[in-house]
Amino acid sequence: MERQQKAYKGVIDYFKKKILDGELRPGEKLPPERDIAERLNVSRNSVREAIRIMDMTGAISSQQGSGNYITCEFQKSLAETMTMMFAMDQIDYRQISQIRQALECLAFAIENATDGQIEEMEKAVKELDRSQDDVKNAALDKKLHYTLAQASGNILVQDFLEACSGVIDSFIHDMRAEILRTEERKNLLNECHKKLIEGLKEKNKAKGLEALEHHFTLINEILEERER
Repeated sequence: MERQQKAYKGVIDYFKKKILDGELRPGEKLPPERDIAERLNVSRNSVREAIRIMDMTGAISSQQGSGNYITCEFQKSLAETMTMMFAMDQIDYRQISQIRQALECLAFAIENATDGQIEEMEKAVKELDRSQDDVKNAALDKKLHYTLAQASGNILVQDFLEACSGVIDSFIHDMRAEILRTEERKNLLNECHKKLIEGLKEKNKAKGLEALEHHFTLINEILEERER
């Protein structure tokens, strides 16, 4: 049993090196299991176990009837881990809020945001101002904040936010429902969004970060009310 475990780890290490060396890139197909087993002198069971683990971690994608492909979508395993942690009370809404705030402050890169991305966020803010539909509002809020992450040009920020999307989607919906209970809170949130866009358009980093700070101050106040 121990020998088989070492064998499948060897298979994983082999493909890890291939990826790191640039010999295998996203979208490329892995050789058939039999060829891998013969090349590395291991059993096909060891190859299957290695492929199963790489599929779980997002390094590859197993497509029925087609084969195994390099994907390097590691947010897949991160998303599953975050969802399980949330379900088992290892993380809570306050911690998710802290993660979002840290990532979005990091994402705020006025040098990288394109005119198209700024226009997309501004359009979402204007629709949020008019809409009274909770479901639509949650989708618009998500679009706004994820576009900000994309504008950063930081792949790690984008991947981590995408990995957290399941938990964060629930978080945004719940928080927005709380916010929309009063017109005052809704206006405060929308004002934060508008200031954020102004900061991007004016390339004023201080204004943008101040808007994000006010945004999460509002969220944290609501969290404190929920905990009382």
